[in-house]
Amino acid sequence: MPIVRVDIPEGYTDAHKERLRRGIRRAVDEALAPAREERFPATGKWVYVSVREAFGEIGDGLPTVTVDIAPGLPQARKDLCAGLIRDVFETYMNTRDVYVLLRTTEAADHLTGADAPPERRP
Repeated sequence: MPIVRVDIPEGYTDAHKERLRRGIRRAVDEALAPAREERFPATGKWVYVSVREAFGEIGDGLPTVTVDIAPGLPQARKDLCAGLIRDVFETYMNTRDVYVLLRTTEAADHLTGADAPPERRP
């Protein structure tokens, strides 16, 4: 149930943003929920990634990636997530200078429609 907000400098095409969005979604899914398909196949729809433009330059606060996650993930998974996100930026924007912020919020605070997703158990 990660919510991912990506800020990149202005001037990239929608096609470029879509490649970033898909790559980051795969990275987050792989790092944070590798067994999700087996345990909770319906939760794949709860990995939300958006890419938006911000005024700034690469290496001066951009790109910035904020990932809101439910509690309970081990640090190794978080480190893997940040590394895989940097890999995506290296592929699509030729930089690993990415600020990744992983924020933990209670599962009950991640609402989809009228219901909270199931509580994540490591």
